[in-house]
Amino acid sequence: MEAAASLKQTLTHLIDAVRFADHAKQLEESARSTEGDLETALSKLEARTEELTNILASMKEESESVLKGLSKQLEGFLVTAKDQAKSKLQRKATQELEDFRSIASSERDKALKSLEAYFGSDPLPVIENIVEVKLSEELYEGRSRCECEGGIRYDFRLAAQNSKLFHEPLTLSELGHEIKVPVRFAKALLGKSRVPGFERLDQYVLAAAESSGGRLRASFEKSGNGSKMKVVTSGNQDDGFVGLEYSDHIQAVNVMNDPSLVAYVDLDAIKKAAAELVGELADLSKKKVALLRFSLNEEASLDDLNFREILQTVLTVMGPSYRALIKKITAGAPTPNSNGDLTLDFIQERMKALGGELSKSVSQSLGLPGS
Repeated sequence: MEAAASLKQTLTHLIDAVRFADHAKQLEESARSTEGDLETALSKLEARTEELTNILASMKEESESVLKGLSKQLEGFLVTAKDQAKSKLQRKATQELEDFRSIASSERDKALKSLEAYFGSDPLPVIENIVEVKLSEELYEGRSRCECEGGIRYDFRLAAQNSKLFHEPLTLSELGHEIKVPVRFAKALLGKSRVPGFERLDQYVLAAAESSGGRLRASFEKSGNGSKMKVVTSGNQDDGFVGLEYSDHIQAVNVMNDPSLVAYVDLDAIKKAAAELVGELADLSKKKVALLRFSLNEEASLDDLNFREILQTVLTVMGPSYRALIKKITAGAPTPNSNGDLTLDFIQERMKALGGELSKSVSQSLGLPGS
């Protein structure tokens, strides 16, 4: 992604994610404070009630029967008043806790959605991107796994149902390919010579596929007889490596390791079909739906992400590019691919949105004037 587009994503979605996460944390702290305040208030209520109970107990020791009767009456009133006060305190605290926790949950959801929007655009330099589909109950499950600079890794669920190729079980024949793979030899009907026995790969259903850097690993299955075919390519259609493995309930064959079979393999057809699958998987990788996993050096639950640490890591990775870009913006130079809205005023407004010491720290990381 261009530095200008990446910076804009950072200033919008990632900063929003941090803001929402910080607000959720503050609300959770308020909830804990409310619980502590309730416990303190109930302790005080018990202490004051105990003091009054002791006074009433001393009245019982009086010889005057009127005082004894009054003491008994007041004890009843005290118990009722205590229960009413306790109930009132608990109702008020419960409502406050529900409000704090409900809003905190909403803020956490917004933080996660902002993080999804941010990493959904792949704003950081990518070290490796793996796209995979797996057939499950006649539907493909799609996933994109991305590793970026700075130790950031994330997985997205992909909308395979919206893909023109992976919305239903796929055979290569649907793409117009006719591929026969030699998997055995048999005696000719006439004569003693042996002839290759072929399996029609284009009639096998794609069970799973994984693509990375133009490379492909794909598994195909033939319904009914349990036959399987595995195809592996190294990514270069002209002179790349191709691996073919076949198995059924009788045999397992590494086709490319058998010189007598290799001569009958149509490598061009296999490479062409593989390249088409790789292209379709690359297109599917753009159809991100939901963030499934995220890790910064080590995996953490999506509910326990440290959004400030994520922001700091991004600024460490992209800092040089961002600072060079902001220097140009400050000098009045136009920024490419930013639609003219990546201005110094816009950047400074986003810093204000962060607020507090974090705003100052981020401004310094970006090299903003006056920071």
